[in-house]
Amino acid sequence: MRNMKIITCLLTITSLVFTACGGGSNDIEKAKSVATTEHLKRYTEAISHDSCQGRKPFSEGADRAVNYIAHQMKEVGLKPINGDSYFQQVNIISSRTRCPDPMVLKTPKGKIPLDWLEGYTAFSARIEPEIDIDNAELVFAGYGIVAPEYGKNDFEGIENPQDKVAVVIVNDPGLGSDNTDYFNGDIMTYYGRWMYKFEEGARQGLKGVLIIHEDRGAGYPWSVVRASAQSKMYVDSDSDAYHCPLNGWIQFNAAKQLLADNGYDIDQLIEQSKSPDFKPISLKSTVTVSMRNTFDRQQSPNVIGYIPGSGNTDESVIYLGHWDHLGYGAPINGDSIINGATDNAVAIAWMLEMARCFNVLKEKPRRNIVFLSPTCEETGFLGTKYYVEHPLFPIDKIAAVINLDVFPLWGENNDVTITGYGNSELDDTLAELAKKYNRYIMPDPDAYNGMFYRSDHFPFVQKGIPAMFAKGWNDNRKQGKEWAKEHIAHYWAETYHKPTDQTHPDTDDYSGLLQEVQLFFDLGYKLAQDTGYPKWKPKSEFANVLKR
Repeated sequence: MRNMKIITCLLTITSLVFTACGGGSNDIEKAKSVATTEHLKRYTEAISHDSCQGRKPFSEGADRAVNYIAHQMKEVGLKPINGDSYFQQVNIISSRTRCPDPMVLKTPKGKIPLDWLEGYTAFSARIEPEIDIDNAELVFAGYGIVAPEYGKNDFEGIENPQDKVAVVIVNDPGLGSDNTDYFNGDIMTYYGRWMYKFEEGARQGLKGVLIIHEDRGAGYPWSVVRASAQSKMYVDSDSDAYHCPLNGWIQFNAAKQLLADNGYDIDQLIEQSKSPDFKPISLKSTVTVSMRNTFDRQQSPNVIGYIPGSGNTDESVIYLGHWDHLGYGAPINGDSIINGATDNAVAIAWMLEMARCFNVLKEKPRRNIVFLSPTCEETGFLGTKYYVEHPLFPIDKIAAVINLDVFPLWGENNDVTITGYGNSELDDTLAELAKKYNRYIMPDPDAYNGMFYRSDHFPFVQKGIPAMFAKGWNDNRKQGKEWAKEHIAHYWAETYHKPTDQTHPDTDDYSGLLQEVQLFFDLGYKLAQDTGYPKWKPKSEFANVLKR
């Protein structure tokens, strides 16, 4: 009898402790059970419907989409960000660039004319209607990197940079290498991103930067560069930060001819540029190009709702999925609407269904849970950049960010592929949670393409907030790994950023998306209930950004 009383007492204490930590497992499982593929299908098809016109910001279709999302946030019980509004308006400058003439590279062997959009693209973040670059001296600056930790400065010794245009290689010196001690080997670092190269060129005070395009190094074909060249968007701010007058890309073969006319072999120069000892090479060549720009100042909303935490705290966990897409594009079989079903209507459906699950919990977790659907991801994370400067809760009190982007409707997966694997303790937490669903985590096998730096979580990462960007992708539960590999390749070539990215009601399989609702509910719940903060791994390039 005495033993029975002790057991009963222990069970009672255990129950109380579990309740104090946020409720029983039955409550959590019951909450997750409200998620259905039917809801996911309804949300996805609504957000990617033709009436939303591809959700390009500032369009009538975009207005329909964001109003739908806000209405659904209200329906599932999320609290609005501002009074009764779910909108955080972002001030945007929309810039359209036209280059009326070819870019001319003048070399010791003559002139190399490059047609706009075919051989080169050019743009500028400067709010100037006319920008003319007239016979500016060209300098080959390797990878365009300043990385003291690797002893590398590709701009060292350039004189009068305000008169020079640097020609640089896409990606970073680790591309193709298995030496993870030098620029993380084949896994791209931020030094490899085109954004970094333009930012560094500005810090160096250059007149311009031209990136040599190459499919594998960039992570996408020239068609993607071309598609984004004519219009750019920027957050409208009072910042007087310096921007190069010229930012642009040139085709690989054009760069090859430019360097050959100066007596250099491009492949040999690429190899030489990997060395910390590489120094820039002044070319006996110039560039001439003219840009004509028009501007428009507009507003586009981030759509935000949240569930207040039970701990009366200003700490938060953020679920993230952008709502915007590209609008109209080149017709395929008579269809020109780039609906963006997998990029990124599915993520909005995922968030809304996640919110439904959290809202039915009898006791909410300790931290606030924010559901953020930003604008202008496709044009440089502008909505997210604005949010990190104007957060709903303090930026340094964000425990972590969980992002979903680009998720095909192929059914269940065995894997959870982590893009940015090895950066934070979130990897280890997710690995434990995934076991419950008979899933395993794996690094992104295509990390050379820098996808970790190409979605909305990255502005948070730059502030030092650990982020999880993961999904089932490489090991389909029914069809296997080889099938997945073939379909991924087909997706990038035939679906990504094209009118073919649309729903197929008769064949789409939402069971994989439901998997992600269940798994990332568990991750978000744990993060929202914890009292500590996930840590960066010591070797992460972001380990020392934020101390807390």
